Amino acid sequence: MRDRIRFGALLLVGGRSTRMGQDKALLPLGQEPMLLRLAGQLTDFDERLLSAGTAPRESLPGFRTVQDRYPGAGPLAGLHAALSETEADALLTVPCDLPYFTAEAARVIVSAFSPEVDALLCRDGTGRLHPLSGVYARHCLPVIEAQLSRGQYRMGALFQVLNCAVLDTAPFLPDTVFFNMNTPDDYRSVRSTYL
Repeated sequence: MRDRIRFGALLLVGGRSTRMGQDKALLPLGQEPMLLRLAGQLTDFDERLLSAGTAPRESLPGFRTVQDRYPGAGPLAGLHAALSETEADALLTVPCDLPYFTAEAARVIVSAFSPEVDALLCRDGTGRLHPLSGVYARHCLPVIEAQLSRGQYRMGALFQVLNCAVLDTAPFLPDTVFFNMNTPDDYRSVRSTYL
């Protein structure tokens, strides 16, 4: 990856999948569950973490499971737990509902990260920010902890207090890389592309 920064990868799987009605991470895409497909895109990273929220979850080969220390605080709590336990300098974060995320996307995002910033957010060709698909430096952990301690769980609130850079991904990656599979209709559409 890059010599100066040690990167790890974090798969965010702790959500409730309420709109889907079942665990998105376990839905089959082709011959394997979504979670395994995504895990296969992150093999470039020596350290790989799985944020499982507070619910027990089966282990994922090659990943270390971390559990939230702030129950019910959403993905910010998952990021906090992972940054608390990582040995890496920064973590690439990937939500478990991105069926088209690729190893190439991981490389593009990580290569754009600068040690001068706290976080790197991705912005697709439509102008939409994807805060859960980005890179977060371990040194921003105290800021995240302070946000959680104050009950400020929104990722958007975090960006008001972090030094963030934005990567416009359109020149490098198709927007489909950031497509969130949230509903049964989304799943039916995505599954048809894997047949």
